[in-house]
Amino acid sequence: MLYKKRQYIHYQELNYNGNMRSLCFILFLLISVLSNVAQTPQRRTDQLTGYTVKGTVIDSISGQGVQYATLSIAAARSPQNPLKVVVSDNNGNFTASFNASPGNYAIAIQFVGMKPAVKRFSLTSNQKQVSLGSIFMTETSALLNEVVVVAQKPLVKVEIDKLTYSIENDPEAKTSNTLEMFRKIPMITVDNEDNIQLKGSSDFKIYLNGKPSNMISNNPSDVLKSMPANSIKSVEVITDPGAKYDAEGVGGIINIITVKSGIEGYTATIRSNASTQGRMGGGAYLSLKMGKFGITANYNYNHINTPYNDSYLERTNQVNNIEKYMTQNGRSKNKGPFQFGTIEASYEIDTLNLVSLSVERFNGNMTGISDYMVEMKGAEYNPYYSYDRYSKSTRTFGSTDINVDYQRSTHRKDELLTVSYKFDNNPNDSKSNTLLKNLSGAVPLFLARTQNNVNKASTNEHTMQLDYTRPTWQGQKLEAGLKFILRKSNSETERWQNDTLVIDPSYDFKHTQEIYSAYISYDIKIKKFGIKAGVREESTTQKVKYVLSPDMNFHVSYSNLVPSATVSYMKNPSEQIRFGYSMRIRRPGIRNLNPYINDTDPENISYGNPKLNPEKSHNLNLNYSRFTPKLNINLGLSYRFENNGIESYTFIDPQKPNVSQTTYDNIGHSQQTSFNLYGNWNAFKNFNLIINGGAFYVNMKSDATSSTDKLSNNGFFYNCYTGLQYTLPKNFRLNINGGYFAPRVSLQGKTTAFYFTSFSVSKDFLNKKLSVSLTCSDPFWKTKEYTSRTNDRSFTMKNVNYINARDFRISLSYRFGTLKTSAAKKAKKGITNDDLNNNNEENQVEGVNTNNR
Repeated sequence: MLYKKRQYIHYQELNYNGNMRSLCFILFLLISVLSNVAQTPQRRTDQLTGYTVKGTVIDSISGQGVQYATLSIAAARSPQNPLKVVVSDNNGNFTASFNASPGNYAIAIQFVGMKPAVKRFSLTSNQKQVSLGSIFMTETSALLNEVVVVAQKPLVKVEIDKLTYSIENDPEAKTSNTLEMFRKIPMITVDNEDNIQLKGSSDFKIYLNGKPSNMISNNPSDVLKSMPANSIKSVEVITDPGAKYDAEGVGGIINIITVKSGIEGYTATIRSNASTQGRMGGGAYLSLKMGKFGITANYNYNHINTPYNDSYLERTNQVNNIEKYMTQNGRSKNKGPFQFGTIEASYEIDTLNLVSLSVERFNGNMTGISDYMVEMKGAEYNPYYSYDRYSKSTRTFGSTDINVDYQRSTHRKDELLTVSYKFDNNPNDSKSNTLLKNLSGAVPLFLARTQNNVNKASTNEHTMQLDYTRPTWQGQKLEAGLKFILRKSNSETERWQNDTLVIDPSYDFKHTQEIYSAYISYDIKIKKFGIKAGVREESTTQKVKYVLSPDMNFHVSYSNLVPSATVSYMKNPSEQIRFGYSMRIRRPGIRNLNPYINDTDPENISYGNPKLNPEKSHNLNLNYSRFTPKLNINLGLSYRFENNGIESYTFIDPQKPNVSQTTYDNIGHSQQTSFNLYGNWNAFKNFNLIINGGAFYVNMKSDATSSTDKLSNNGFFYNCYTGLQYTLPKNFRLNINGGYFAPRVSLQGKTTAFYFTSFSVSKDFLNKKLSVSLTCSDPFWKTKEYTSRTNDRSFTMKNVNYINARDFRISLSYRFGTLKTSAAKKAKKGITNDDLNNNNEENQVEGVNTNNR
């Protein structure tokens, strides 16, 4: 269907008629105060004599009724002052009752992708009901390429390759953080430990304004928790990344779009927050526009000092009866500051040329402290040895990203040429000290010593990119581009045991990677169908160098051809079906490759594998979306399989029967089928219900390695999030949220269920400039127990963590400034380095909860 102009339809909500039984059914989980407020009878208006106008809105081509069209009735002499606004029903029928005096009137009709229509009529004193009959609307001549939520403030819209959730149109965003808002976004779930998943997978990419963000990738939970939601415009969920995106990111891409209110003048926000769980922070946001120059800046400082969390670990060695049962009882905590800031500036040279600069800085210093009592017993539970272990580890992390874009437009609409350069510096240093006391029994020599480790690691990256976009024929678009990445990483380790320096070839490790890529994609829109297809070629050269042992050096080269295609069918402007296929790859990151041995816990060590290859994944997605004034629904069905997945696995070497070792290899064969459901129900004025969740079936197998036999596991798991929003009298906003994550299977075991609840009350003061929010998380549990199990033929291991749950938080924000004109421009294209396996499992701040793959 061809349309001339995209319009966003607004409607005025119809008055709720007071069906109390239905209301009680919706609110049965709410506290009694909310129920009492919700059941307060509405004040009735005076019974005045009025008029009733009826009619039907008809599509002039199909002859069918236009559903959910917006109709505004006003006096002919003052059309800007509507007396009544209504929405047509499923058949295009409408009825409008209102009070008015006799005279000339007009009804204006609007709908997405159709020309606005106006019908004039008269009211007389002796005719109280008027039938306007059929009112015809005609199509416009430009393509409609989006589905927009038909609502006064749309929250969700769907395009051919992505779904967008409008944070700025969600009232809860005023006093919430970005991570809290993630729980409401279709296909995204966040569990009680703040682990993020996209369609049930933790292998995805997070972008900030269309570009990968190291500060978020390295620590997504804490950064998003510190990022105020009112600084975010929208979040895009890209489940079918096209050829223009790097092939990395198996689960898809989450793109965070920040507010760009850089207008003539300025606006600023200052904010602060604190919680009883030892978190506190503050920040500021500034947007400024002066003529052709625009700038936005955002800064956040946070400090973490969590209470001690108790934990318990037990491991049974199935092949050694002397050192058979090991237990660890103890506690641990984390503390330290981290801060991040972004600056984006742009300058319009003229109407066709734009230069933009962005700088992103993130750094932190996190300290983990733990003390444990370790016992080893034989087959008859006879004591073999025991000791107390005290550990302190510090991780200094961060990133500095500088990005420059030059954008050249032409007189042809939407034709763009963009040249970009990006520099990234990512230090990732760590040090640890381990001290053993109260040794008893036959403690092995490699354990009975003080140990100090210092690891200095960093990555420098240079990227150059060229992108070109050109509309060809009506409803068609060509995109093409070239890209080059030079990435150099190194890791140097010093290890001291009992004041003696230990030398190992893996302690001085250098890694160089060169990536050459090119892509081409084409979009076609024909009536109700949209097609987007493309292909991307990526060639990689990888060199690994061991300074202390040159004979271990190796060199690997490989190429990947990555196709993708998406087809959409728009049944009507509020209903869409989309099917997509994409092949994705996942390259190993430095933490997968780095052979540095992390033995802060000397009986449970981990290290990387420098010989890993990229994994390949094939994805099929089917999506259905329907948006009405009252109910928004998004359903997704997907299937994914891979045959050389990078999997972490744990084993016990018979030569060291008291040590479990965790590393990585290309041994995974997995299949996952996912079903995702999102629903948003505006039950009545001031009340909103959200449901977001999914069900998954996974079947995993692994090849045998030199350390393990073949492994396999399969099973169902599911998750569900529910959120209720209600606006109380005097504009108090109440939010009640809860979620449940069923036990999840992994290659070598299973985890217990996650669950959480939260309640918050917020209100604006000082003409909505000051916002205050009080939040209580998990009020029913002081602590919660989480258990994970890992096993193979040689051992079984159970890990129990007792997490401090109950938390109270206060958040404040104050906005000020003067705004006069439109937003500052920025480059529409830019560098997006999403090719590395920086999945959340491997890039968390030391001690902060991580995602489980």
